[in-house]
Amino acid sequence: RAATARRSPATRSLGRAHRSRTPRSAGPGRLAGYRPPPGEGRGPPGRDLIDLSTMAPPAAPSTERREPRIFETWEGNDRFFCDGRCMTGPSPGSLAGTCALVLAPSVVFNALVVPDVASKYSLAFTVVAIAWPLWCLSCLVAAGTADPGIVRREPYRPTPDGRARARYREERLPNGNSVTVKWNDTCNLYQPPRAHHCSVNDDCIDKFDHHCPWVGTTIGRRNYRPFLGFVFGTAILCVFVIATCALQIKIKYDELPAETQSRNLKAMGEAPAAMIVLFVAFLGFCFVGVLSCFHAYLVATNQTTYENFRDGYTWDENPHNKGLIGNCLEAWCARAPPSRFRFRKPASRQPHLDGVADEMKVEVVVDGDGGDGGDGGGVAPAEPPRRGTVSGPGGPRMFQATARAVPTHVSDPSIEDEQRRRAELAEARATKRRIEMELARAEDKMRELAVRVERGEKG
Repeated sequence: RAATARRSPATRSLGRAHRSRTPRSAGPGRLAGYRPPPGEGRGPPGRDLIDLSTMAPPAAPSTERREPRIFETWEGNDRFFCDGRCMTGPSPGSLAGTCALVLAPSVVFNALVVPDVASKYSLAFTVVAIAWPLWCLSCLVAAGTADPGIVRREPYRPTPDGRARARYREERLPNGNSVTVKWNDTCNLYQPPRAHHCSVNDDCIDKFDHHCPWVGTTIGRRNYRPFLGFVFGTAILCVFVIATCALQIKIKYDELPAETQSRNLKAMGEAPAAMIVLFVAFLGFCFVGVLSCFHAYLVATNQTTYENFRDGYTWDENPHNKGLIGNCLEAWCARAPPSRFRFRKPASRQPHLDGVADEMKVEVVVDGDGGDGGDGGGVAPAEPPRRGTVSGPGGPRMFQATARAVPTHVSDPSIEDEQRRRAELAEARATKRRIEMELARAEDKMRELAVRVERGEKG
C-alpha cells in the first residue's frame, strides 16, 4: 500500500487500464486466447477458454539412434560435400584445377580479344565466346560430380556346399554373344558385363572406361556422355579460340600503314592477349584433339578404353557391337540408368533393383525351393528378403524370395573342371621347367666333353 501511495496519479491510471484489458484466469486448467467449437466453452461472453486437463501430455524425446546414411559409412574413396548432396572422386582438387584451366583463358579471351572481333564482324562471336565455355564447364562438372555407375558391395556369403567359387564364369548377353565375367572379392559378387574394379576409387564401376585424373574420378556408364561432351566441346572451343585470336591479329595488321616495316610482328605485338590465348588454345587442342579422335573411334566401335587396351576387339570380335549407327545411338542417345544408391538415405531405404536395362533382367529366386538358381550362384541378394505364400498341391506354403540382377542366361563352369584345368596347367608348367633344366645340364655336359676332346687332340 505504501508503494501504491507513492506512485503518481498518472501511473495508477495506467495500471488500472492495463488490468482492465488483461483477462482473468477462469480457474485452474484454463487458458485465454482459444476459441472453442460451438457448445464447448463455458466462460463468460468474450472470454473463450480451453481445459488443459483434456490435453495429452507432451511426448517424451526419442532415445533411438538415427540410422546412418549411405554417404556417412561409404567404403570407397569417393568424397561427399554439402551433407551428401555432392559427390566427387578421390581428388576433387583435380576437378577444380581443370575448371580453372578452362575458365581463366576464357575470361581473358572474352575481355581482351572478343570485343574487337565482335565489333568488326558480328555480335555472334560474343554469344558463342560466353556460352561455349559455360557448356564445357557444365559437362566437366556433371562428369566429375556424378555417380559413374558404382555397383553395390554385397556382404560375404559362403557357398551352400562350402567349396570355393569359380574365379570366372560365362554369361550370355541378349544379343546371343557370350562374355566372361570375374568374381570380385571386394564387392563379393560376379561383376556385371563390362564392369571393372577401379583401384583409385575403390569401387566396382559398371561399364568401366578409365580413371581420368583431369576429372578427378572414374568414367563409367553414367558419366561417360558428359565426359564426351567435355572432350569434344573443349576441342571445338580450342578451334574457335584459335580462329578468333587470328582474326584479332588480322584486324591489328589491317590497321597498320602499308609501308610499316615488320608489319606482321608489330600486329602480333599490338595483340599480346590474343597471342597468349592462342598459344594456350593450341596446346590444349594438341591434347583434347587427339583424345577426341580416340573416343570417336571407341564410340563408333562400342568399346571402352579399358576394353581397347586389354582385349583389342576387332569389328567382328566385339560382342557389344551394334553397328555404326547403333553404337553412336547408344553412346549419345541411350537413357542413362538410375543410380543404385540414394546417398542421403539409410541402407534400409535404398533402391532394391540392381543392374543395367539393356544387359540384365530381374529374376526372383526362391530359396530352398529346389528350382533354378536356388543357391543364387553364391551371389548375395540385392535387397532384403521378402516373405509370402504360394499355393501348390500340398496347400499354401511359406517361401522367402530375393530380387537380384542376373544375366538373361548363365552357363557357369563347374568348380571341378576349373580346378582340374588349373592342376593340368600347373603340371604342364612344372614339366616345362624340368625339361629346360635337363637341357641346360645336357648343354653344360656337351661343352665340357668338347673341351676334353679338344685338349686330347692337342696332346
